[in-house]
Amino acid sequence: MKSALELALEKTESMVDKDAAKLTPEQLEAIDQVKKEFEAKWAEQEIVLKGRMEKVAREDPQAFAEHRGQFQDEMNQVRDKIFAERDEKIASIRSEG
Repeated sequence: MKSALELALEKTESMVDKDAAKLTPEQLEAIDQVKKEFEAKWAEQEIVLKGRMEKVAREDPQAFAEHRGQFQDEMNQVRDKIFAERDEKIASIRSEG
């Protein structure tokens, strides 16, 4: 009978990205660079969007309260778009190998 630890280790082995071991150092560096680039893009967009939200909150608190969910949805959409683009680039780099 296997212990819970052994079962957990077997399960995590199936989740490990075995392709990562096959990547070249250049691919790993390129992936790291893409991740940094898109983290920076998101940080920049987050600052812009939060600035807009703060401006609306100062100028018209009632409108801000009414549309807060919409602002958050917009932030989520922008973030998802940026990270989807990042993931596409990473997939492209992985497939080059």
